[in-house]
Amino acid sequence: MLNKFYKFTLSIAIVGIIILTTIYIFTINLTFKLRGNEFIKLQLNQSYNDDRYVATIFKWDISKKVKTYNNIDIKKVGTYNIKYILNFIGHKYILNRQIDVIDSVPPTIELNGEKKIKLYVGDTYIENGATATDNYDGDLTDFIKIDGSVDTAKEGIYEINYSVEDSSRNKNSITRVVTVEKKNESITKNNQNNTPTYNLNDPIVKYIKEHNYNVSIGYYNLETGKEYLYQENKIYYGASLIKTLDAIYLYDKNLVNDTIKPYISKAISISDNEAHQYLVNYIGKDNLKNYGIHLGAKNTLTSGDYYYGNTTVKDQLVYIKKLYDITKNNEELKSFFVNDYGNYIKINDLITMHKYGYYGQYYHDVGIIFDNNPYIIVILTNHGNDNKKEIINDLSNLMYKYHLNQLW
Repeated sequence: MLNKFYKFTLSIAIVGIIILTTIYIFTINLTFKLRGNEFIKLQLNQSYNDDRYVATIFKWDISKKVKTYNNIDIKKVGTYNIKYILNFIGHKYILNRQIDVIDSVPPTIELNGEKKIKLYVGDTYIENGATATDNYDGDLTDFIKIDGSVDTAKEGIYEINYSVEDSSRNKNSITRVVTVEKKNESITKNNQNNTPTYNLNDPIVKYIKEHNYNVSIGYYNLETGKEYLYQENKIYYGASLIKTLDAIYLYDKNLVNDTIKPYISKAISISDNEAHQYLVNYIGKDNLKNYGIHLGAKNTLTSGDYYYGNTTVKDQLVYIKKLYDITKNNEELKSFFVNDYGNYIKINDLITMHKYGYYGQYYHDVGIIFDNNPYIIVILTNHGNDNKKEIINDLSNLMYKYHLNQLW
């Protein structure tokens, strides 16, 4: 009996040794390792194809025995792990791969209003601010930092810097340059009543006076920034000029759809009043008014007729500069303004975007004339009951000569 016991015990020991030896042999011939890098950085929203792993015993593939645990969210910045677990012959083997989803795209920042502004000593500088958006954080406008100031009591060139940083510490900035200079010598102030008096040595002023025109004029070169203003703050009833504000509001706010588009086309291209009133009701009178003020206009929806309002040369320059910025990337909106309906600022065969306004004694035409250096022309008049068309066209040709440096 004792011999049998020893033999049985010995047999068990031998089997155990064989098993352990087998496990050892399998273990030392087991390959379980990552393919590719252990640490990987992905850009936000970048797709990821896992390189996986190598899992073999001798030359046999045992990858089916591996379980993968993955919590990656490529739409969210953060650190993630992919875990690979192999259970084999009573042993657990674990591999880890670290994935860092990062955002390295800086936010975009755009100025409200012009990048370059010219003021005269004594003018008021209005800070229009900027807007900022980020591909990950969304609207960052409230986080914009503004550095710099403008002293309109002193001549000089002032820089206002607007900077913003997103949650991943990506930064962006933009600068507005404000030039403060003395008012054009052709314009002086009467010491007794503080009303503008214009120097007749100015050929444009001289021409206006000789023809007894009751007008205001604005010119702005969109390439060079050269500007000419005559009675730029005189207030007129703007009539249909307000319709430009309808259009830029809707396109700027991305509110244009197939239902709204025909109303915009009619309001601009044929100056349809019912279309305009529909658009104002759609936008909301307060929204439209506040938008105009936000852009920098001072007279928007200000008259008793709430669908229209007063305007000045400066107000119209604000609108048309904004229109120009939007139509750089929007041929559809541009096409509405390129029309011959009441277009008396057109020069030769040059492409012209324009909007006219007419009511009683008031007749205006405002727009952009495209030559090698496109420019804005604003002509506001009290000649609605006179030969208004000829007057507008005459002044437009006069300002074209100014544009070509044929005056002075």
